[in-house]
Amino acid sequence: MRAFMKTVSAAVVVITALLLAADGGQAAGSGHIYWGNERTATIGRANLDGTGVDQSFITGATNPWAVAVDSGYVYWTNAFAGTIGRANLDGTGVNQSFITGASAPEGLAVDSNYVYWGNAIADTIGRSHLDGTGVNQSFITGVNGPRGVAVDSGHIYWANGATGTIGRANLDGTGVSQKFIHHAGDAVSVAVDASHVYWADESAGHSGAIGRANLDGTHAKGSFIRAASTPIGLAVDSNYVYWVNTTDTTGTIGRANLDGTGVNQSFITTAAEPLGLAVGAG
Repeated sequence: MRAFMKTVSAAVVVITALLLAADGGQAAGSGHIYWGNERTATIGRANLDGTGVDQSFITGATNPWAVAVDSGYVYWTNAFAGTIGRANLDGTGVNQSFITGASAPEGLAVDSNYVYWGNAIADTIGRSHLDGTGVNQSFITGVNGPRGVAVDSGHIYWANGATGTIGRANLDGTGVSQKFIHHAGDAVSVAVDASHVYWADESAGHSGAIGRANLDGTHAKGSFIRAASTPIGLAVDSNYVYWVNTTDTTGTIGRANLDGTGVNQSFITTAAEPLGLAVGAG
């Protein structure tokens, strides 16, 4: 995994992440949390309270750098293969090539109309219809190593890994701002809820921090949550912020309250080099 990260970064720094459907969250006690295990090439799943952990919920993935979920399906990126995978929420109907032709896809999001992904090498945001048709690998151009993608009811957001900024555009691809949020460090993923934009900064200078800003980009705080370990994946629901703590051999899922309190770096353990992360239905 690290070899791939270094290779891609040498050309143009690249991501994950994640994320989450347009409703910005899931009610307490319902739904699941999903993550990509790179070392075992699987998608893991657990209940939102951390119970019922299944590290091999879906098998056969290829470098699942990002995960997303909606009311019917779970999606993931196969970064090496350049594809987007999809399965039913119960793990059946796995299609590892649901969308093809992507360029090191490492960011992924879905709303009620489209699937969006970051093409880390091509420096574009791609988009397709929910059924995988109408693929446009250059829906938004001029991004800088997009490493994470998120979407809400009005905008699409991405982490510009090459410039340490968070970009934003309208859902139709207009109004592009590549520096919507400045000074995001080594931003590798992004998430959004009804009030805030969050990003994961894996840089050593911030010791693996989770940043947060208002939805209009103001009051940005780069170290909203501290002491994460290579937090490549990031997600948020109506109650908590979640992130992955990644090492070369293992990893955990961390969790905190929306105000940054109650940090638990080992909310879910025994993950196998976790990357992408999402919360949602299922």
